[in-house]
Amino acid sequence: MGTTHSRQTFPGDGPDDDAVFDVRLSALPARTLKELRFTHTRTALDARADSRAQVDRCTAAAAAELFRAIGAQGIDPQRQKNLLRIKRALGRGRVPGEDVLTTLPAPLADALRRVDDALARHLQEGVQVETAFAADRARTRELLAEHVTAPLLRNGVLQSAPSLEDLVDSDDWPQRMASDKRAARVAQFVYRAAAKTSPFSTFTCTGRPGAEGSAGRSTTPDPGSTRLVRQLDGKIWALLIHDLAERPAVAARWDLRPNPSLTWVEALERFVLLGPPPAEQLRSFPDHPAIRLVHEAPSRTAAATTWSRRVAGCADDSTPAADTVETLLRSGVLEAVCPVSESVDQPVGDLVAWIEQHGVASDVPYLGTLRRLATVLAECPSPTDPQRLRTEHRLLDAAVRELLAMLGRSADDLGPDLVLVHESAVLTEPVTVPAAERPSAADLATVSAARSWLAVLDVKWPGRLAVSTYAAAVVPPGRSVPLLQFYQAVHQELQRGQGPLADHLRTWFSPVPVQPGPSTRATQLTAPLLELLHERQRCTELVPRPSEHGDGVTRLSLQQVADQLRTRPERLRSTGPAAVYLQAASTTDARWVVNVVHGGHGRGRARTDHLMRCAGLDPAPVSVARGTHTLPAEYTGTHGSSLNARRATLPAAIDYPCTTGPAPGQERLPVGRLHVRTGATGLVELVDARDGTRVQPTHVGMLADYQLPPLARFMERVFGDAYLLHPSSPPFASDLALGSLAGITRIPRVQVEDLVVQRRRWIVPAADFPRPRTDRSHATYLEDLQGWLSDRDLPATSYARAWGRDLRGDKAKSRKPMLLDLDSWWTVWELLRHSAGADFVVLDEALPDPFGRHPDAPAVELLIEVPAHLVDDEMRRAA
Repeated sequence: MGTTHSRQTFPGDGPDDDAVFDVRLSALPARTLKELRFTHTRTALDARADSRAQVDRCTAAAAAELFRAIGAQGIDPQRQKNLLRIKRALGRGRVPGEDVLTTLPAPLADALRRVDDALARHLQEGVQVETAFAADRARTRELLAEHVTAPLLRNGVLQSAPSLEDLVDSDDWPQRMASDKRAARVAQFVYRAAAKTSPFSTFTCTGRPGAEGSAGRSTTPDPGSTRLVRQLDGKIWALLIHDLAERPAVAARWDLRPNPSLTWVEALERFVLLGPPPAEQLRSFPDHPAIRLVHEAPSRTAAATTWSRRVAGCADDSTPAADTVETLLRSGVLEAVCPVSESVDQPVGDLVAWIEQHGVASDVPYLGTLRRLATVLAECPSPTDPQRLRTEHRLLDAAVRELLAMLGRSADDLGPDLVLVHESAVLTEPVTVPAAERPSAADLATVSAARSWLAVLDVKWPGRLAVSTYAAAVVPPGRSVPLLQFYQAVHQELQRGQGPLADHLRTWFSPVPVQPGPSTRATQLTAPLLELLHERQRCTELVPRPSEHGDGVTRLSLQQVADQLRTRPERLRSTGPAAVYLQAASTTDARWVVNVVHGGHGRGRARTDHLMRCAGLDPAPVSVARGTHTLPAEYTGTHGSSLNARRATLPAAIDYPCTTGPAPGQERLPVGRLHVRTGATGLVELVDARDGTRVQPTHVGMLADYQLPPLARFMERVFGDAYLLHPSSPPFASDLALGSLAGITRIPRVQVEDLVVQRRRWIVPAADFPRPRTDRSHATYLEDLQGWLSDRDLPATSYARAWGRDLRGDKAKSRKPMLLDLDSWWTVWELLRHSAGADFVVLDEALPDPFGRHPDAPAVELLIEVPAHLVDDEMRRAA
C-alpha cells in the first residue's frame, strides 16, 4: 500500500557506529527573531532613559544653586520663603515661569531653565516612545503575516491551529493581523519555530548528519528536502484492533499464541496472568491440564484449529476442543495476535491489504474509511503545497472521526490532549554539522561522567531501595520468585499491609515519589536510604545554595565529579547508557549545554530510524551490543502510543501481552518467565528463570515513563537504569518547597568543565511581577518592566514558564517554555497571558543565546548516546 519512495543511505551510518546521532533543526533562522524586535522602541526607550538622566543631573545642579541661594547671608525672609517654594516644586518636577526666573540670580535662573529644557525633552522623548512602539507594532505585524507563510512554519500552524492557518490565504490576511490577539497567537508559533528546538516540537525537523568534517554551517531545513510522516494515534489503533478481534469472521483468521505473561505461582498453586490494558488487572486460575499445556507449549503462534488439536486430550469428553480453545481465549490464557504490527512503516495500509487478501472485507463495515485513511497516511509529502496539506489534513481529520464513530467512540472519549494523527518532519538529505560543532571524544567523556554523577539524584531511587528492602524480607535468600507474584505482593502490601514494612513501602514507593532530606525522621530511613541521603548530600555540597553574590555560576572540575563516582557505593551507581540532547552553548567558558537526558539503548534514535524508513529513506539501524553482565531488553508493542513506534534496537525483547511480539532476530523473554531476586548489591534484579541471565528492562519508545502501562511502569521504576533530566526540573533546584519561597529565588548555573548541566533560574512570585495598568500604555509598561527587571538583576532575555496549581491546560507551560525578550513585545504579551492566575513566574537562562547565532542559522540540537562512566574502566585506564 501507499507511495513508493526511493531510499537514500546516509553517510557515516553503521550498525556498530556509536557516533551516529540525530540532528534537530528549528524551522526558522535567527534572523527572524532579530527582525521581530522592537528596535525603534528600544532606541526611543534608551533616548528617554538618557533624557531622564539629564533631568536628574539638571535637577541636582538646580537644587545645589537653590541651596546656596537659600543659605546666603542676609537674605530677605520673604525671598527665602519664595525660594523654598521653588525648591519644593522642583522636587515635584515643576519649574517656575519666566516671569519668576527673571527675578532670580542668573546662575539659579539658568540652572532652572536647563531643568525646564530637560523636562521638555523628556516629555518629547515619551511621545517618541509611543510613536516608535506603534510603528514597531505595525511593522512586526506585517512581518508575522509574512513569516507564517513559510512552508514549515505554516504546516506546524496547520497541525496546532488549523482555523488560524485557514485564514492565511484570505485576501485580507494582512488586515486580519491588525488584531493584537491574533498577531500574538501567530507570534507564539514564530518564536517557537525560531528560538528553540525540542524533542517533541511541531516545529522541529529531524535528520542525520553528513560525513565527518563537513564544511560550512547548518542551515534551516529546505522544505523540498523534508518529508512529513503521519501516524494514526496509538489509542485509536488499539481501539481498531480490539474491534476487529471482536468480529468472529476476522478473528477466526488470526493466529493464537500463549499469553506471554502466563505464570505458574508455586506458592499459590495457581496460574496468574496480566489482564488486557489499560487496567492490566491480574487474573488467576487453578491448575488445569489445558492451561498447563498452553503454559508449556512453544511460544509460536498457531491457528485456532491447531490449538484445538493440542487441547483435545485435555478437554472433558462433553466439551468440544474448539469450545475449550474459546474459553482459553476469553480468559486471556491464549491471545489472538493481530497480523499487522503497529511498528511497520504503514500499519493502516498493511491492515487494509490483509483484510482484502483474507476475504473478510464484507465483515468490516468501516473498510472504506480505512482505505481513505491509508491512502493519505501513506503519502509523505514535502510541505511545499499548503493547499494540498490543508486538504489532506481535513481528509485525515474527517476519516479518523468517522472511524471513531463507527467504533462507537468519539475523540472526546480519548482525552483532551488527543492528537488524531501525529506528524513528524524528517530531512531527506544529510545535515551539515561542521566538525567544530560536533562533540569530541573528550566532550562525550565529560557528558558521560556528569550524567553518571547526577544519576544519584534520580527520583526513582527511594522507591527502588524501599522495594529492595521489602524483597529482602519476603524473598528467601538465594531464591527467586515470579515477577507477577512479586508485583502482586508489592501492591497488596501497599493497599492492605500492616506493620513497619508496609508503612516503609507506602512512604517511599508512593505514586508521587518522596525524597529523603535533612528533615526526614531517622526512623523512616533504612541503611540503604541513609546511604542515598549521604550520597546526595555529597553531590549537592559541591553546588552552593543560591546567592546574591558572584556571577551565579558553579564550576566543577571533571576530577571533582570523578572522585565522587569512585567512592560511590556500587548499588547507587548507574551502569546503563543515556541519550543526551545537547546544544552548543556559545559562551566564553561553556562549550555545551544539556537540554534533556533520558535512558539510552537507542531511545530516540530508534524512533528516528522508524520515521526515516516511513519517509522512504534507508538509515542503517541503530544497534546496541549485548552487555557482558546483563541483557538489555526492550518492551514489545507501542502500548497505545504512536510515540513508541520504532525500529527494534536491542538483542532481546520482553514479550508483553497484547502486543505482536518481538522483532525478527530478537531473543524472546516472556513476562511469565521473568523472576525477581536480590542481587549482590542488595538491589532487586530481574532474571530469566530459564537460564539465570540478568535482564535490564529498557523503555526505548518515546512515551513518557509515567504513561507506560502499569506493569511496565513498575518494571521501569524498580529495575530500570534510566536517569531523567528535564529542563522543567533542574537537578539542584527540584527540591525547593515552593510554599516557603519569599522574594526572588536565584538558582545557579552548574557546569562540569565546559558542560552546562543546569541553567541559571530565577523564581519570581507572580504577585511581585509587575503587570500592566489600564491607565498606562503598553510602551510605558514595557519601560516599567525593563526597569523592574534591571533593578533586580533579572535577565532581559530568558525562557519563561508559569507555575501554578490553578492554571488551565493551555497556560501550563512547564514542559515547553516560551521565549521572553524585552525587545520583543509579543513575547511579553504571551507571558502576561500565560501567567495570569499563576503562583510563580520562572525565568530560565537563555543558553545558548537565541539572538547570538548567525542570522541564517537555525537552532541546532544533537541527540547523542553516551555510555555510563564506569569506575572499573577508569581504574583500568589509569593502570
